[in-house]
Amino acid sequence: MRLVKDGLRHTRRVLGGLALAGLAAAAPAAAETLAVGVQQVPPDEVYIARDWGEPYGLEVEATQFSSGGDMLKAFLAGRVMVANGGSGRLVTLAAQQRETFYIIGTQQSGGDRYSLVVRKDSEAGGIADLKGKKLGVVTGTGTYGTFLVYLQEQGLSEADFQIVNMKIDDLRAAVEQQLVDAAVMWEPFVAIAEEMGNVKRLVSMKGVNESPNFLLANRAFTDENPETIVKFLASSIDAADFIEADPAEAGQLAADQIAKGGVEVPAKALETAFTRISVKREVTDDMVSELVPVAEAMQAAGKIGEVPDFGSFVRRDLYEQALDLAGSTTN
Repeated sequence: MRLVKDGLRHTRRVLGGLALAGLAAAAPAAAETLAVGVQQVPPDEVYIARDWGEPYGLEVEATQFSSGGDMLKAFLAGRVMVANGGSGRLVTLAAQQRETFYIIGTQQSGGDRYSLVVRKDSEAGGIADLKGKKLGVVTGTGTYGTFLVYLQEQGLSEADFQIVNMKIDDLRAAVEQQLVDAAVMWEPFVAIAEEMGNVKRLVSMKGVNESPNFLLANRAFTDENPETIVKFLASSIDAADFIEADPAEAGQLAADQIAKGGVEVPAKALETAFTRISVKREVTDDMVSELVPVAEAMQAAGKIGEVPDFGSFVRRDLYEQALDLAGSTTN
């Protein structure tokens, strides 16, 4: 695997603040190459730390981006053939550039990776105890969107709190220094805050929704090179199986990879984060259905013209072939 840094902007480590089954037995003499975009998040750190494509004769040329927005710009420009994105960006792509991509899997998902945190000495026993208090958040993120759904389920709204928009890097310190009474954060920042700071989890968003980051593949490239995409998916499934089987080893591997950039993150925190992040690659109907209300809200706001048929973007056939291929290497 070859790792390339994003050349569009100076990257920074936010983690500090962060039929085909036969292919496995007969890999081609010359490795195929696939340009893949990744982010500075734990599952991607594990993926770039090892050459997961090697068993399939696939050379993964990974470019690590400091933001999802920059990665998707590179994806649309054809600089990478595979990328990942959350619901908001995916809805926009589906509505405005529907011929450019397929949904081939998920990169991470699960509401348990989103949490409301408070100081360790906080007397709050639940969200209701924080009414009228200051909440530090990062607006416009999938985390915040999930939090709003959670509030609705609790009979509350953002109007019941003093919402303070901040950077994710600053939320832990803001809670510790009592600049805010609580903060809404995502993994691994939650686990890092618990491990390194005077912070505890008050509420998990587990069960609120899946809020997946979807794996996206360039449509034209996939149509011409389906076997290459299947091999990539198989390698991604292998990495996910490794994380699920041994979160401690995965946490250490991710910490070592991050340390190459000069940032030290506790491996224990990343291990904890992996127990809260689902890295299952399958796209479920429930995940796809979560895109509809997001699209309806964007349509009502005049941001898109119509609600796309999201199911038409999903290539479950590629995932099923990748699952068979990945399984064939371990039998």
